[in-house]
Amino acid sequence: MKKSRIKALSCLVLAALIFLTVLNGCSSRKLSSDFSEDEVRKAAENVINLINNQDADGLKEICTVRMKEALTDDVLSKVFESIGEGGKFEKIEDMSVGGHTDKESEEEFAVVVAKARYEIKTFTFTISFTKQMKLAGLYYR
Repeated sequence: MKKSRIKALSCLVLAALIFLTVLNGCSSRKLSSDFSEDEVRKAAENVINLINNQDADGLKEICTVRMKEALTDDVLSKVFESIGEGGKFEKIEDMSVGGHTDKESEEEFAVVVAKARYEIKTFTFTISFTKQMKLAGLYYR
């Protein structure tokens, strides 16, 4: 049991590292005109709803190939458990949308920082999307 917990945590760390790699060396700026801010906001709300509903398959469907590899069932179960400790979801209190461009690949991403309130605690989600609106990064604290 302890070994699987360590493996799950290492997978979660891997997912966070992939997200940070995407943003590492990226330049921060306004959202690219290639994205619709409304669509990005709705997609971020969808990701949070999928997490709240513990819908692993739904999350994997919208992921990039890299994120699908990182978000294993073990990792997702730990995410669901952690978010579940916050209690019942109440609402998204705040959401900001911006853009980042990876300097190496020159790929543009939409990045959403959403503050979600639950009955016991509040989580801040950082969610990134590709131009194809695929989930490219997911981090929460």
